[in-house]
Amino acid sequence: MSRAHWRIGAIADPFALTQAAEWHERMNGTPDAAARRGFAAWIAADATHQAAYDQIGRARDQVASLAHEPALLALRQEALARATLTPSARRFGRKHILAGALLFVAAAPLAAWTIGRLLPLASTPSFEESFRTAIGQQADVTLPDGSTVRLDTDSRLQVSFTGRQRQVVLDGQGWFDVKGADRPFVIKAADRILNAGPGRFDIRTDPGQVRAYADSGTLSLAAGTSSIALGDGRLLTVRGEEASVRRLDRPATFTGWRSGMLLFDDLPLAAAVGELNRYRRQPIRIADADAGALRISGSFRTAETPAFTDALKQGFPVRVIQKQDAGVTIASR
Repeated sequence: MSRAHWRIGAIADPFALTQAAEWHERMNGTPDAAARRGFAAWIAADATHQAAYDQIGRARDQVASLAHEPALLALRQEALARATLTPSARRFGRKHILAGALLFVAAAPLAAWTIGRLLPLASTPSFEESFRTAIGQQADVTLPDGSTVRLDTDSRLQVSFTGRQRQVVLDGQGWFDVKGADRPFVIKAADRILNAGPGRFDIRTDPGQVRAYADSGTLSLAAGTSSIALGDGRLLTVRGEEASVRRLDRPATFTGWRSGMLLFDDLPLAAAVGELNRYRRQPIRIADADAGALRISGSFRTAETPAFTDALKQGFPVRVIQKQDAGVTIASR
């Protein structure tokens, strides 16, 4: 059968068809800018979405042409009664749900919306999984919706997807490339909740602090009854009850870890050593406050500690003490 002659049921995924039915209702008339952006993102998220949308359009036309047929009126009333009276979509089969959703989209928009809300519970399998990286390790994770996460050293990611929401819990640092806008994408970082749209984001948790950088796309922090939105190139820092947003002129100071590099821009030596220690099983130690207060700039590979200590010995008034059992200690001269 050619694509131009698909019938009801030609799309294998009933969830995609129901989403398409909802988008037909939202795009009917004069949709606002947010609806148009959401629709474009949904179409781009999966190759089957356009076909599902076109199939629903043909079904609407066919049903509209028969809208006053007695048999069709009876079927519509039966399906509406099921959607209204049945507490769970799992009490009747997928074929009945799908038929009702396709019928209502042409003749009863409210009923189509109701069934669209019920169907994901029955047709979209949930997904739960946990991922973890060891000290010094990075890993790429592909999520069920095609989104990806690169986890940095000593990080954990818990994933929970349902038909209604995509949620992850992050402890550590991760670079998110979020795809699709059909369901909310929620990132829990420490005790903070971030809502992400399609885009790329770098998020990190530290004791008492959460930072989030928006490389592209929409990212917002839920803050009580309001929210704080990030634009491209902005870094959000949250400590306790305080939150600040600033433009990050040199994004690599925060995101360089993805390529195995740490970029320090006039950073106290103690803070720079703390960053390197995230990738080391045997940490570098700072012997005194004077050494820790020295300011350092430059880029260093996370796995090349000798290059870092050599640069210190050549350019700073410090001693680098290395013992096999105690590791590396940096002390002022």
